[in-house]
Amino acid sequence: MKVLHLISGGDTGGAKTHIYTLLKGLEAHHQVSMVCFCPGPFLDGALDLGIDARLVEQKNRFDMGALKEVARMIEEEGFDLIHCHGARANFNALYLRKRVDVPMVTTLHSDYLLDFKDNFIKDKVFTPLNKYALKRFDNYIAITERFKTMLVSRGFPEEAIFVTYNGIDMKKPEIAVDKDRFLDRYGLKKYSDRMLFVIAARLDLVKDHMTLLRAVALNKDAFKGAHVLIAGRGPEREKLMAYVKEEGLEDAVSFLGQVSDPFSLYEAGDVNMLTSVSESFPYALLEGAKAKIPFIATDVGGIGEMAGDYGMLFQPKDAEGLAREMLYALNHPDEMKARGEGLYRFVNEHFSQEAMAESHSEIYKKILQRSQHDR
Repeated sequence: MKVLHLISGGDTGGAKTHIYTLLKGLEAHHQVSMVCFCPGPFLDGALDLGIDARLVEQKNRFDMGALKEVARMIEEEGFDLIHCHGARANFNALYLRKRVDVPMVTTLHSDYLLDFKDNFIKDKVFTPLNKYALKRFDNYIAITERFKTMLVSRGFPEEAIFVTYNGIDMKKPEIAVDKDRFLDRYGLKKYSDRMLFVIAARLDLVKDHMTLLRAVALNKDAFKGAHVLIAGRGPEREKLMAYVKEEGLEDAVSFLGQVSDPFSLYEAGDVNMLTSVSESFPYALLEGAKAKIPFIATDVGGIGEMAGDYGMLFQPKDAEGLAREMLYALNHPDEMKARGEGLYRFVNEHFSQEAMAESHSEIYKKILQRSQHDR
């Protein structure tokens, strides 16, 4: 089967990890290619991995001229299926659907109503466009059962939604420096004897770092044996840093900015954190599991399914609930190490790259069978 993946090409973080991992895993099953609509590190990284990644550059989101090249590519190379990722790809599929007779599927990596919440203008323009485009697909992949339920509640046909989970390459060696070298990089070696809570997430409203800071502020004295390392950048940075200063949390929290080697962060950390109000099946927690550290995270998306008996959960925006979990972790370091080992085994068994690729391959086959039956 020949499958063409469409994505904007400006993606970072978990989205980038997912696409790379999925396409490399699918190589064992199908002939896969990818089109990016803008140049940059995402495309360069895919090429470095040996992925058949191509640039069809759009001058802006409404530049349909570039899509003629994609339509030509689909027809001349005989692609059997188009797999879209993200708002731009979904919107572009509206044009392509009128010009090529190939079944299409889109993956819901996040709640599409929240994707542009940090930018008022984009939210008012692109959220309705993406919703309109999504409604025109015949097939959907939801990253969790909870996402499928959400889509059905919003009027998407249940029979058109497939569920599969993100996966991670557990065999690939990761680039990481040891704990002391990592802390020394940021002038934080003085915290090496404390329990380190780490979080790698863009600093925006959906990730809700403020709840984490409030949890720490509620228990300043109790958290003297801990330190929080926040990796990432985003529009909420100044607001979050101002809160740390106002509450006198400078000795409890450090902002690292963008960390290019996240596994160094996880290797240094004792407990992984995620405080998002919305998630699907976040790679930040899978990557932490690969580094054998447990997590404390909000019970949203598929995080509960990822946790097994090893992750610790709290409700979104519940700073007091988060504080209780963090204090428990701080007072039970041996248990946290055991949870990390257990989480590693659990993820390796259920959420590997191979499992994700096999699941997608089965979904592709069902879509093609359904498409042929409908003709």
